[in-house]
Amino acid sequence: MITLIKSENGSASVEFIALALPLFIPLFIFLQQFAGVSAEENIARTLAREGARAYVSSSSDQSAEEMMKKVIMLAGKELGLTEEQFDRLAIELECSNSPCHSPNGKVQVTVNFSSDSQFRSVTASAQEYFSPWV
Repeated sequence: MITLIKSENGSASVEFIALALPLFIPLFIFLQQFAGVSAEENIARTLAREGARAYVSSSSDQSAEEMMKKVIMLAGKELGLTEEQFDRLAIELECSNSPCHSPNGKVQVTVNFSSDSQFRSVTASAQEYFSPWV
């Protein structure tokens, strides 16, 4: 029995579990947070791009903003946004000309997920141009 106590068989495994494993836990937490933010950034870019396309492809200024918001909401549902994420969602529209629907005009759509206790703020923008023959 004394020989078993003095034996060092398995001590490397015990040392790894006792010392190295707790060091990996913060790394796993960081990677999980990074993956969540990266996914939200990707969704924000997609929503901004689709919103800008919808705005430019609409027929008039009156229907364009409504169409853009509908497309962003439908695309968000399709991409799996939760109600909490929709609550954090803000959409901004910027036009280079007035009215927006004018030849060679530029539209920039910015999608922002505001920060909360779990996630940092995420912002993405996309721009589209109107045809010179509008």
